[in-house]
Parts: sequence; structure tokens; C-alpha cells
Amino acid sequence: MIFRASLGLWLLTWTLWTWGGVLPLWAAEPPSREAAEPPPSLQVLQVRFIRFSGVKSFREAELKEILDTSEKGRLGWLRSAPLDEEVLDEDVRRVEKFYLSRGFYHARVASRRVTPLEGRDVRIDIEVEEGPPMMVRRVLLEVNGRTEGPWCEEIYPRLPLQPSMRFTTRKYRDCEKSVLGYLAQWGYPKGKVDLRARLSKDANEGEVFVKVETGPICFFGPVTVEGSKKVREEVVLREVTFQPGERFDGLKVRESQRNLLDLQLFQFVDLDVRGLETDAVDLPVRILLKEGKKQTIRAGAGYGTEEEFRGRVEWEMRNFLGDGRRLRVNARASFIEQIVESDFLQPYFPWESSSMTVGGGFRHESQRSYENEKFYIVSRLNYALRDDLTLYAGHNLESNRLVDVDLEDDEFPVVDRENEQYYVSSLMQGLSWIRVDDPLDPRDGLQFFQNLEWATVGLGSEVDYVKLTLEGRKYFPLDKWGVLALRAKWGGIRQLENTDAVPIFKRFFSGGSNSVRGYPYQRLGDAVDQEGEPVGGLTLLEGNVDWRFPLPFPRSLEGVLFFDFGNVFEDSFHLLWDNLRYTVGCGIRYPTRVGPLRLDVGYQINPPDLPDEASFNRYQIHFSIGQAF
Repeated sequence: MIFRASLGLWLLTWTLWTWGGVLPLWAAEPPSREAAEPPPSLQVLQVRFIRFSGVKSFREAELKEILDTSEKGRLGWLRSAPLDEEVLDEDVRRVEKFYLSRGFYHARVASRRVTPLEGRDVRIDIEVEEGPPMMVRRVLLEVNGRTEGPWCEEIYPRLPLQPSMRFTTRKYRDCEKSVLGYLAQWGYPKGKVDLRARLSKDANEGEVFVKVETGPICFFGPVTVEGSKKVREEVVLREVTFQPGERFDGLKVRESQRNLLDLQLFQFVDLDVRGLETDAVDLPVRILLKEGKKQTIRAGAGYGTEEEFRGRVEWEMRNFLGDGRRLRVNARASFIEQIVESDFLQPYFPWESSSMTVGGGFRHESQRSYENEKFYIVSRLNYALRDDLTLYAGHNLESNRLVDVDLEDDEFPVVDRENEQYYVSSLMQGLSWIRVDDPLDPRDGLQFFQNLEWATVGLGSEVDYVKLTLEGRKYFPLDKWGVLALRAKWGGIRQLENTDAVPIFKRFFSGGSNSVRGYPYQRLGDAVDQEGEPVGGLTLLEGNVDWRFPLPFPRSLEGVLFFDFGNVFEDSFHLLWDNLRYTVGCGIRYPTRVGPLRLDVGYQINPPDLPDEASFNRYQIHFSIGQAF
């Protein structure tokens, strides 16, 4: 037995030695560092920059987005961007396809060069010859065999391609989608579109032919629900905006799907309209659902120049006690405020288009001029006038205690006394109109907010006042030049009945990263004490103009130039545009999933005349998450 084992071990050793296996590796000396590194000719080149020339109709950043070849940019030490010649050849073809799909049938990449820089870094230069674009000479529309009539008058303006427009593949395909969507909206979901185009590369002109058959008028059939296990079917059906027997409307199908997704009870929602391929005019609808998790716990942290370090923890329970109710508890803290609160949502109360929310909690504020502790309960009735327009009314009950008031002025000791309790009972009313493409980073649309609060002794309040705020925002897309964003805000307070002055925690403050960015947080305003510290005002006026534009490098960043103005006035409901403070500045945005990271630098054009101990730098730097507005 021992002899057989020794023989087997000897054969194994001889085999490994013969084939250059393990034993030579044990015996060999480790290679030198010079021998381990490949010669410079075999090292992988790194793309430092990609440059385009001859590009006139598009932004250079748009072309870089379609490339598989990436660039290191000026922060080259933070990333790797290896050069692959085969990938670069494919990118060249991809650029030509990009131009072709956008109507440039003569466009071509004239040359591409790889220029050595320092070390292994190279620069890629791509020269493009765009040529003339293909233009639409005329669009011929025929509906049910007729080229005139009500159908043609309604459909023709909705076609994405019109005469004198540049012919693009996307708009050509969207012609069919636009027509079918319009027909489905008016009860004709079985419509058909025959789309053709005749293009002349010599004349750079084209003709588009759209032939439409509306088909029969259809109606909604029975509605069935599948996949709903813990959520009652009644909760699902009440979000459906159509009833069996109604005339078919494609918009109502999409609205119903959006309503179900907004419940946050389902991971997947699909409304399947059946019978489109048959002769039936009553079309059944199957709602297919996949339920999501009933509870969610979220946590996050961040940093900003005003709040400094901040954190948040939130627990949410959906379908709480059934019927689509929602309960949410959250706690968040920063160097400015600490909050623990909860809110409860009762949908469809008392009417179909309304809901009720009840919330309350504790808030501790450490502002520049005061420190306040507040317990509060807020109940609101919300009514959706439209999908983008909501009206609310409610009641606010709160107990405030001013822990500290850091003011050096004899005009404010009566109302702003430390360790004094202030009970406020007020009625609230508000309106919000939100129509934007992206809530986290709007680039098109508008927003309007109106809030009114009336506190009176008739409701048990110890402080009587009326407070009104109005705010509007508008976003203008500028195509390749970015976005022009405008904002204006006005607010006013007036004390009523037996109240001599409005408490400091209800007055207006301004200045900071989300208002007038040339000033520190809450340091803008004519209402200051003897030391120049803000005491808050009774009228607020703010305005902002932002030009947000893409930067050529790196492609992920966005630049901002802004002009802000505003002030806080001591008198109530000040309506004059006088004595305003103006600031200008610039900034950088970096997109993230929770909104853009923001860095702004503001400069005061006409700073106020303050005591030396209260003065501050005319340049202000702000860092935060999310757009200023």
C-alpha cells in the first residue's frame, strides 16, 4: 500500500514538472516590477476629452450622451475611461444614425482623430459635416376617405409634423400615436392609421401622407379586478373614472391607472381593454394588479450650509385599517429644527373627490433671533378640483413657548417674552396649482400656491391676526439653452382685535439658499434690532430669475446664473416695490435621484447699512439639495 502511494505521488510530481506546473512556480524568483509592467505601447490609453467640431444644430452634450466611449474630463484622476477602437468606430456610426433620425440625411462624420496628451491620456476629435436638413413640404391627411370635414379640421393641427418643419423619425412615428390617442379619447379606440412618407434627398424636401379610418364608436363594458388580495375590490373600483355603458375614453383609462398607482398600494397596475380585435363595440376592461408592501421605513441624511447636518426617519403604513387609509410617522432633525410628527389620511371623505388629513406633533426651532417649542394639531379637508388643482380648508391648534429671544430692542419685550405660552387657534384655507414635468427638477410648467390663516379670539386664540401668502413659479424650456425659471412671492400679516403685535414666530424672515441668495439665512430685511439682528417683518416680497443651462463638460453638470431681489418690511401688507435688495450670482447643479445637488454663490448689489458687529460678507455661498424653487 505504501509503495503504491509513493509511486502515485512520484508520477504526479513528474507530470507537473514536465508541463511547467506548480513546482517551477515554487522554485522561480518573483518577477521584477519592470518586468511585470507592460511596455508603454501595450498600456491601455485613457480618453481625457472628447471634442466635436462642425456641430451646429445640437448641443455637444447630446452627442456625448449617445456614445459608449466615455471621457475622464478635467477630474481625470477620479475615474477611468479606456479607449477601445472598435467601440469608437461604432460610436462614429451611432453619431451618423443620430443625425439621420433627426432629419439630416447628408450628415456624416468627416474624420475622427486620437491626439496624445500627457502620459496615457488622449483626446478624441470628431469632425461632423451636418449638411442641409430634410424639411416637410406638405402633409396630406385623409379621414374616412375625405380630405375635408370636421375630422380633418380637428386631427390636422394635432399632427406632430407640419409643413416647414424638419422631418424627424420620432415625429413621424408620433403622428400615428397622436391620431390614435385622439380617436380613443372620443370613443373610437379601433381606429387605424396608414402612414407613409416620400422624401427627396436631392431637394431635401418630403411629403407625409396620413390615411385614417375611425372605425366604429365603442363603449366601456364590464370591469373586472385581478390580483387584489388584501385590498378590497371596492377600494380599487372607486379609483376608476369610468362606468360600464359609458362612451369609451382613452384619457379615462390612463387617469384610472394613475389614480391606482397614486394609492401606493400596488407595485404594478395594468388596465387591459379587451375586444379591440373583434367586432364588438362593448369593450370589457380587466384591471390587473400586483400588491406592494404594506409598510415602508425610510431613512436619510444630508448636509446644507444653513441646516448643516440633517437626518430623517419615516415609517409609513398604507391601507391602514383598510379602505385605503394611510398613517405616517416621521422624525427629522437638523441644527435649525427638530420635529416629531404623524399624519393620518382618510380618502374619499366626505365626498368622492375629497379627503381628510389629521396630523400633529412637536417642533423645536432654533432660529437666529429666537428659540421656540411648539405642540400642534392640524386637520384639513382637501378637495381636488382637477388633477393639478387642489383646494383645502382646515383648523390649526398650537401651543408655543418662546424658550429664548435674542433681541436688543425695547420695542419687542411685550409680545416676545421668554418662557411665555402662546396659544393659537386659527382657520386655514389654501389653493395649490401644480403643473410641471418633474416635481424634483421642473423644466416646464407652472406652480401657484395661496395660503390664508385667520386666528381669532372667537376660536380660543390668544393671538389674533390674519396672514396671507401668494407664490407663483413659471418654467420656460429653452431647448438646448436650458431652462428659464421665474419665481415671485408676497406675504402679509396684520394683527387684529386686542393683539398689539404679532409674535416673532409668526412674522416673516428672508434670505438664504431658497429665497434671496446674496444674504445669509434670515438676514435680509429692514426690520432689525439695535444690534442689526432680524426681528421679522409683517410684509415679505421676494423674486428670483434663474437661467439653468447645460455645461459642455462634464456632461452631467448644469450651470446657473441668477438674479434675486426682495425685502422684509415692518408695516403690514406693504404693496410698494421700494427699498428692495438685489443680488446676482452663479451656481452649479449635479443631478441625483432625490434632486440636484446645488452650489450657489450670491453677491449683494446694494447691501444694507448695518452696525459693524452685525455686518456680513457681500458674497454668500450656499450648498443644498434640490433647486432653489
